[in-house]
Amino acid sequence: MSNALVTKSNHLVEAGYKLSLNEQRLILSAITQLDGRKPVQRENDFIITAAEFSETFNIPIKQAYSTLEEASSRLYERDIKTFDHEAKTRGRFRWVDSVKYWDGEAKVTLSFSHSIIPYLNLLHQQFTTYELKQVSQLKTAYAIRFYELLVQFIKTGERYISLEKLREILEIKNQYKRFYDLKKYVIDPSINNINSSTNLTVDWDIVKNGKAITSLMFVFQKAQ
Repeated sequence: MSNALVTKSNHLVEAGYKLSLNEQRLILSAITQLDGRKPVQRENDFIITAAEFSETFNIPIKQAYSTLEEASSRLYERDIKTFDHEAKTRGRFRWVDSVKYWDGEAKVTLSFSHSIIPYLNLLHQQFTTYELKQVSQLKTAYAIRFYELLVQFIKTGERYISLEKLREILEIKNQYKRFYDLKKYVIDPSINNINSSTNLTVDWDIVKNGKAITSLMFVFQKAQ
């Protein structure tokens, strides 16, 4: 899976959801089995084995067994919230229609929900693509989300995002209410992890309205 690609609609990149690190990894591993430019040519049933998971994310095989089992058991309950501010609509749907862990074969099979397929399939514009290996060594789900939010704007190398929107995307409206805590526990660890473990080099700064911090500005480029 060294050259496996993740392709998502930009609307999905900016949707609100909260997955654990290993739930993210499971979803991304399944997404790499889709070609975002083409229709699904077979049953919407994707297989992720413990051996593949172990190799891709550089974790011991025994840990991969338990990790896959735990991630798959929770994934069915996870949902996504989409926002269309121009149309003034909000959507909510599940990631998967079904998910199974096969004890005897150390694998997971999952089916994406019908509602999410349009965000992963037949994408000809307004989508983001990156190599799975770029996020394979990231240590938190937040770091993966930040990587996607930045690589979405790789052509310009700049991303401005309001704190309100960031909290909405990460589903942390009621957490880390002090900016000091948001910076310490979410932003700094994520950006440091991205700088050390991916192909992006990122700097960031705050944007103020008077004395209030309202937004963040990220400047980044692919590492040479």
